[in-house]
Amino acid sequence: MKTGKTLLKNGCIVDGTGNTRFTGDVLLGGNKILEVAAHPPNTDYGDIAHGAMDYDAIGDKVIDCEVIDCTDKVIAPGFIDIHSHMDWFLVSNDRPEFTDPFVHQGITSFVAGNCGYGAAGFKKDTPFRHLLEDNLFKAGHTGLKWDSHAEYFDFLKGGMSHNLLALTGHGTTRTSVRGYDASPMRPGETGAVLTLLEESMDQGAMGISFGFGYAPDLFCTHGELKRVAELVKRKEKILTVHMRAASAVSGAYPLRPFGTPHNLIALKEVLDLALETGVKLQISHLIFVGSRSWKTIGKAMDMIDRAIKQGADVGFDMFAYGCGASVITGILPDWFMADLPRAYHDKKLLRKLNLMMKISFKLLGFDTRDIHIASANHPDLEQYNGLSLFEIAKKRKVSQFRNYIDFAQMSNSTARVLMHKYSTDQITCELMKHPAAHFMTDAWVEPQGNQNPAAFGCFPRLLQMAREKKVLSLEQVVHKMTGASAQRVGIKDRGRLKPNMAADITIFDWNRVADNNTRELTNQKPVGIEAVFINGKQVLKNGRADTSSNPGAVL
Repeated sequence: MKTGKTLLKNGCIVDGTGNTRFTGDVLLGGNKILEVAAHPPNTDYGDIAHGAMDYDAIGDKVIDCEVIDCTDKVIAPGFIDIHSHMDWFLVSNDRPEFTDPFVHQGITSFVAGNCGYGAAGFKKDTPFRHLLEDNLFKAGHTGLKWDSHAEYFDFLKGGMSHNLLALTGHGTTRTSVRGYDASPMRPGETGAVLTLLEESMDQGAMGISFGFGYAPDLFCTHGELKRVAELVKRKEKILTVHMRAASAVSGAYPLRPFGTPHNLIALKEVLDLALETGVKLQISHLIFVGSRSWKTIGKAMDMIDRAIKQGADVGFDMFAYGCGASVITGILPDWFMADLPRAYHDKKLLRKLNLMMKISFKLLGFDTRDIHIASANHPDLEQYNGLSLFEIAKKRKVSQFRNYIDFAQMSNSTARVLMHKYSTDQITCELMKHPAAHFMTDAWVEPQGNQNPAAFGCFPRLLQMAREKKVLSLEQVVHKMTGASAQRVGIKDRGRLKPNMAADITIFDWNRVADNNTRELTNQKPVGIEAVFINGKQVLKNGRADTSSNPGAVL
């Protein structure tokens, strides 16, 4: 008689705590881990078969169950993507092309709603719904059918591929109250935003995110940030912040020769906030854009270490590539963004912007060669998807600046780009080793155009780098992907292999796991991820992903 149990037999168990690996078995039943047992020395395992069989492996009773031979494979908790935007895509549970690539990476849970872009927490009957729907992630939905987080979570109960822990986005909540208006907030508007944010957290959002690289958060004052941080602290939640600058020179601050690098000014702002308010702070995607920004990593890490030593509760997240996805206006200064779309026709503002970009690019070691169009979002420009802005300008026979403005304006500021020179392998390895580092993808799958490689191979690449470059041990790298992330965001029933924990499992070949993406081919499946379970349902088997059972849950 079948019991509905699954025995993961004779694997290398890495339990997510950072403790030493051991050989043993893991028994799953329903959506839980039932038992985890180490093998005594010199055990005779006999013949292992696939399929249903009797096998007295754990405890004193014979178990009639499915057996998966995990010899020479690692059995680990399911990987947790601590910085995701998949809250916008999980609503499309009939579109596996958006979610299957994450299954192939071994990811079982998303912490989403980052960079100020939350998928819920809106003012009811907002007149700015069109702005909420026509955002960076509009490919993931066909329209918002909810306002509050309670309504959003109810909608997700219809089924989804992965587990979700959601932040509420300050940017989208603020947009629902007053659109992209760059003028100072009025007291009534500030109160309305804070009320909505608190309601979202009371309804299950695990914290609040800011995205200072995008409207409207880039218009926020430090006072707004502090009030929100104090609210998050009072609710004992987490605050994640996409900082105002990720490069030594940025449009977020005035250009001052020989002044403090802008990314360090931005970092100081959020570290001071954590020290002042006591809020649990997660710095989003710590990157160093432009080759001349790379030398600031030492100072940045010293600043983080000093703040932690002074009592700040600070972590940061990171991915494994030297490129990342953004929107084409992500490099524009607030004074230009505040006047859109009119600014696209203002000759004086355009001259000022052109000069600023020329100077900034030269100071950064970054230019239009490093910005590739992932999706142009305009029918006349889609033919250029996958090319750099530098190449496109040559083909269109226009100046580099005119070409950039055309793509920004014609796409209504929504063209998706893949930006390079975010990092180097050396910087990635340095960040991976830091105790405050957590792993993430910051990625989603575009319906067309070039893809972000992190959506297809980020976690396998992190495993590969740990192994080949000896950056972290197997136990350490798995801990950062699982138990450490679960603890950081308050997931109590995942991230460790332990009885009564949720049966989220990733099985992989430590000696073989690898990323297959290149600069030219960015949508390749990894190798070495052998099987994945979400809440006890096997969703990756024999190289094929299948989440049709909708195994995911709201955490």
